Amino acid sequence: MTRGAAALVVAALGLAALTGCASRSLDVGYPAAAANRALLASVAPRRVVVTAVADRRVTQDRIGSEPENGKPLVTSRPVSDIVRDALVVELDRNGHDVVAGPGEVVVAVDVEEFWLDTVGRSEKTQYVGRVAIAVVLTDGATGGRLFGRRYVGVRRRLGPADAKDVWREVLDVALARTIHDLATDPDLASALGRPRS
Repeated sequence: MTRGAAALVVAALGLAALTGCASRSLDVGYPAAAANRALLASVAPRRVVVTAVADRRVTQDRIGSEPENGKPLVTSRPVSDIVRDALVVELDRNGHDVVAGPGEVVVAVDVEEFWLDTVGRSEKTQYVGRVAIAVVLTDGATGGRLFGRRYVGVRRRLGPADAKDVWREVLDVALARTIHDLATDPDLASALGRPRS
């Protein structure tokens, strides 16, 4: 095979790979309009630094696969940005000032799971959205650890195999449940309200 023919074969294979494995992007996000004041609002307002969220997922290049053809599903924005934005909205809604620094409390978050599973390819496909984050609070002055916990949100729903609105909805709700659990955790609220050392 000549060099020119080999180049054409490589180009054709690359094009086939791109078109055959093209991913579908979902606009997943936190339903900020539904965020309400929670237990986090029971402590005095704090200046909070939310660091860049670390994406620790085993599979970072996708959030699942389409049930009908196995093509990858991805988010339209980085998962780490989606989770950080959700946390900022919740802190702000509960009366705390999210600042670039310095702050009284620093919040660090690792995303451990952000995934959509599907079972079946019929009108009764089971969709399961799962979001898990690990949260650590440290004292802004000393760097001492104040609190750490893992939060998990899950949403299950039946729908048709090609119900793209269901794909997004189960992940939106799973994220909202994760953040709600954080916002209503009395131990986290206590750590957030702890006076500076």
